Amino acid sequence: MKKKLLLSSIMTISLFTLAGCGNSGGNSSDQVTLYVSGDVTEGNAYSKMAEKYEEETGVHVEVTDIPYADLTTKISTAVQSNDAPDVARVSGVVPDWSEYLMDLSDVAEESKTIESMTIRDEEGNVKALPTDVTAVGMFINTDLFDEAGVAYPMSEDEIWTWDEFLADIEEVMEKTDARFGFVMDASDHRLRAFTYQFGGKDFFLNEDETSYTTDDETISALEKFYELNNNGVMPKSVWTAGEDAASMFKSGQIPAYISGSWQIKDFSENIDFNWKAVYMPFEDVRATNMGGNFMVGFENSSNSEGGKAFIEWLYQPENYTELATYAGYLPALEDVAVNYEGGQEAYDIYTQEIAATDEISGKQTSDQVTKTMRGYTGLTGSYRDSVVQYLNDEIDIDTVIENTIKDYNEGYLEK
Repeated sequence: MKKKLLLSSIMTISLFTLAGCGNSGGNSSDQVTLYVSGDVTEGNAYSKMAEKYEEETGVHVEVTDIPYADLTTKISTAVQSNDAPDVARVSGVVPDWSEYLMDLSDVAEESKTIESMTIRDEEGNVKALPTDVTAVGMFINTDLFDEAGVAYPMSEDEIWTWDEFLADIEEVMEKTDARFGFVMDASDHRLRAFTYQFGGKDFFLNEDETSYTTDDETISALEKFYELNNNGVMPKSVWTAGEDAASMFKSGQIPAYISGSWQIKDFSENIDFNWKAVYMPFEDVRATNMGGNFMVGFENSSNSEGGKAFIEWLYQPENYTELATYAGYLPALEDVAVNYEGGQEAYDIYTQEIAATDEISGKQTSDQVTKTMRGYTGLTGSYRDSVVQYLNDEIDIDTVIENTIKDYNEGYLEK
């Protein structure tokens, strides 16, 4: 920790020094630099939007695709060298950048970005706009449900409660060759959606704001998760032995799978049985868990004004819709509808799920990005690791909570 603090101090001094002698931003230029990281589809999407921007404005946008593992380091190095990109699409924000991020509050308000995924500093200024949203959701093997003669939700009026869902998949298991009832990715991100649906608020500050705590609903949901992993409804091997949940579902032997919107494209092309995305069950609250990426601009770049102008243009509904269509994004703007090339019905389910979800569904991602932007170290993954130990009967539920609260306190209260 001491080494980390020393490095941060040195880097902070360097940043202020560089800010005093290098680019001041706002230079007139006919070029904007944009750093992105993603798959070929996403890279092509941003390149197409760059071409359109140049056609309309005469300003060239230089799109640089950087490997995901290198993006944060490359931007940090550029910021320290007073050579920041004008604009970057990132998965998170690190403290090194925070002094140089431009205020995008006006863009967020005008374009109506999803509030729970819009990142603000301590003064309430928007420092990162969501570019796209991912969401936890459920897929079902409709061939197995149909073979068993068990109905599944076809509209929001027919959404299962968790009790109804568990009764139905037990019937599917009894009447087919299904190996288990349902499977969930071994991820605390997916698990949080489950706890939210049981009314849990996850981990949050106590009244004195001196420590993180949790609630009875979250604990009850975790105990339910333990039960389902030990009574044969869920394959315990996914969480405790690393068996791949997606492969199990794609084998055709699992009725339901809790994963997320990023699976739609793959399933549309590579599954040879009938499947659907369905609204997730709930007990007390309709909830998913959202993730995504963000757009930032740097005030100490060579053309910060040009970068801001490009962001404003990109977040106009017409242009943003075009970007989302090319990239296959779930929209991060309210009131935007996207026509996808494949999997339209599944995308529509996810879009409607996000629209109906409780606001807590953006909490995990926004907390992590906001806290790290403000200089906190963030979480280490102790929550998931402790749940795995709990499923293996190595620790009890109280120890899971104790370990997780310790991780929150160290990650979100200590710099």
